[in-house]
Formats: sequence, C-alpha cells, structure tokens
Amino acid sequence: MRRNNKTNRDFKEERLKRKVKEKNYFEEETIDTDKEVIAGRNSILEAINAGREINKILFQEGIEKGRLKTIFNIANEKKIVCQEVPKRKLDNATSERHQGVIAYVAPYKYYELDEVLNNLEISKETTLLILDHIEDPHNLGAIIRSAEASGVKAVIIPKRRAAVVSQTVVKASAGAIEYMPVIRVGNLLDTIGKLKEKGFWIAGTSLTAKSENYTKIAKDVPLAIVIGNEGEGMSSTVTNACDFIYHLPMLGKTQSLNASVAAGIVMYERIKIEQ
Repeated sequence: MRRNNKTNRDFKEERLKRKVKEKNYFEEETIDTDKEVIAGRNSILEAINAGREINKILFQEGIEKGRLKTIFNIANEKKIVCQEVPKRKLDNATSERHQGVIAYVAPYKYYELDEVLNNLEISKETTLLILDHIEDPHNLGAIIRSAEASGVKAVIIPKRRAAVVSQTVVKASAGAIEYMPVIRVGNLLDTIGKLKEKGFWIAGTSLTAKSENYTKIAKDVPLAIVIGNEGEGMSSTVTNACDFIYHLPMLGKTQSLNASVAAGIVMYERIKIEQ
C-alpha cells in the first residue's frame, strides 16, 4: 500500500490553487451582457469599414490567422483593442456561427423618421420599406440585406411586437445593416400619414380580391412598400391605408412565401428595367 506523504500544508496549498484556477476560469467565461456583440468575419469587417464604434475584438486562439488577417490589420490601424481567447469564450458570447472572431460594439443607433426624410432627395425612384411586425430576426436581417442591395433608402419597423436589431439580425444581413438606416416608430399608421404628406405612395403586399400582380408595381412615384407579419400578414388598418395592393402568384400547393423571399422579389421588381 502506497503511503501518502502529503502534509496538511500541502493539501491546503492544492486547495488554494484549485480555487484560484476556478476563479480565473469563471472570470474568463464571464460575458459582458451590457455590450452588443456581432459575430463573423463579414459582419465585423463591414462594421469597421462603416465606422461603427468597436470596443474590442476577440480572436479565437490557434485559429488560422490568414483568414482573419484583414480584420486584424484594420483593427491595428484604427487602434482597436484585440485579444486572443479560448474558443469557449466566443461560444459563450454568441449563439451565432462566429468563424473565430467576435466584436463588442456600441449598441445599434436607430434613426428618426424626420431625420431620414429631411436628408432624402425624394424622386420617383425613391423606395422605402415598412415592415408590419416582422418577428423573426433572421427574416429581418435577410430583408435588410436585400433592401440595401436593391437601393431601398430606409427600413421602418414598429417599436412593439417586432424583431429588433440584434446580433442575429446583423449576421443575417451579412453586414448590410451598417449601410441601411433602420427607423423604429411608435405607430405605423401615423408614419404612413407622414410619408404620404412627403409625396410617398404606399404599396401593400397581400392576396386580396382587389390586389394586382406584383409585376405591375408602381415605378413612376416615390413608393413605400409594406411587408406583413410572417403568420398574419398586414394588419387590416395598414391594409386600408395602402394606395396599391400587390400579390405574388402561388401556382403550387403552398400558398405563401417566406417574408424575406417575398420582400426581395417585390423590391427587385420595383427596380426592374422594362425591355
């Protein structure tokens, strides 16, 4: 039988070391919940290029540096704090696929409606997007991505019962959020009224007895396109406020499309050049 030669002092020292190790471990795993996190190479790169305030960038230890070199170099030029951390810290900081890098950023700053309208040169090509209570953050991010790519000038969302700009939205937008003004409003009907005063026409998307095929979307007036909720579509009050109603034909057994897919089709039809 092997004799244990450790003294009480040895046991006390080992216990102290374990406590220190555990303390350091949990301190390392502590997440800054008061800071906004964005994850993934494209999202972070676009945030930096757009001038978003970056507090700190965390890189995964041991990851291939070549693929993150651009972010690292730009961060160094802009004197942004960079730090290498274990992968588990990135995993705990975000539920998104982080690709070995996350950034703590200043919270997204929403735009005011008057601010956008006063700085907008309104013409017949001007398009805005109104989201009538889109709840899925993946849909919101995908819609913002399509809106930015198709030349939409701003996206309007309600303050209640709707997705907000989050790290999921940022990731789904592939960085487009950094170039797209997002406006949060208290009342969509009041907002529609203000837009009409500025010369905008309102185009809803819904399959009704009076709706027209989306290929007939107005192209000769400033237009605000409304996309309805994923499950319920546009509210009746918003529908009644629309000047036009358009629908996408459903030729199969499925009688609806994902909100972000439908939004993308309608937005691109708006800028389609007639042959």
